[in-house]
Amino acid sequence: MLYLGVSFADATLYGNIDQAYTNSKVTLGSSTKAQRTNITAYQNGQSLLGVKGAEDLGDGLKASYLYEFGLATETTAAPTNRQSYVGLSGGFGALRVGKQYSQAFDNAVAVDPAGADGAPGNLYIFGMVSYDATANPNTYEVTGGEHPLRQDRGIQYDLPTFVPGLKLGITKVFGNANSANNGAKVGDGTGFNASYSANGIYAGFTTDSVKGQGIIAGTGLGYTAQPTDNSKLTTLAFSYNLGMAKPSYQNTKITVGSNTWKTDMFALSVPLGAATVYVSTSTGKMDLAGTASDFKAKGMQYGVNYGLSKRTTAYWHAGNSTITPTLAGASALKTTGFGIGVNHSF
Repeated sequence: MLYLGVSFADATLYGNIDQAYTNSKVTLGSSTKAQRTNITAYQNGQSLLGVKGAEDLGDGLKASYLYEFGLATETTAAPTNRQSYVGLSGGFGALRVGKQYSQAFDNAVAVDPAGADGAPGNLYIFGMVSYDATANPNTYEVTGGEHPLRQDRGIQYDLPTFVPGLKLGITKVFGNANSANNGAKVGDGTGFNASYSANGIYAGFTTDSVKGQGIIAGTGLGYTAQPTDNSKLTTLAFSYNLGMAKPSYQNTKITVGSNTWKTDMFALSVPLGAATVYVSTSTGKMDLAGTASDFKAKGMQYGVNYGLSKRTTAYWHAGNSTITPTLAGASALKTTGFGIGVNHSF
């Protein structure tokens, strides 16, 4: 999302306020496990407030910083730290140190017309954020792993631009684990990213490996990966803006030990004056080593964004997902939902 800011000296204040009326329903087999209506943020990164700036240090060198809070604008919940980093850039490229969006998430969401919104059906998000079965009883915990959409204690380095539109980068994250006894550096990770964006074409690839913090489980299946299992996440994304339409494709794969969770998404967005209509379909598959059951999943999202101005968008987003264990007699987990809201950026 593009944020428009108001400058104060060397700082820019920016933000995003999103509120929607939402309705959701979760069923397990023939039993309804949850049904809710709510007022909440629903699309494009949800509500936030941030400050950012840069300073010219001379000789082509520039310093920068960013601090961004997540806001639960519909409740009295305290703000959360979304991003906070400092950086240096110049002829050597760009270096940022601190909490940042992962390159994997940036690549996946770059071709998602829904912008990783709150509607069910965006299966790839399970590879970025652990699904909390404790907070959602009687549901399947379909995946997990230390590949969040934002990475703590991270260093991201972008190489200099050798070809217009080409971006190459390296990421290093630190788990802050005590390695005094056995030398294990649990939570440490390394990632690589490459993307090309020019002439309406976007293509990107990322790979991230993290040591010893993989969890992949199914509620009631009696299996949990060992916390020492290493994990690896790869993302592949492509889109082509034809003007009258924008097709896109995305693939994500997370491997934890001998277990995998893979998703594919095909999407299409079409501009119609001030409105943009979109639809996406997703499929997913989980292979669990040493268990009697794997999982299959499918999802769909659709909706419309209507630009009331450069800063304000009214929208309707909806979707559904179904997760089915292959074990004979197991029940399918189905989730449906929609949201009607307004998003304003500044």
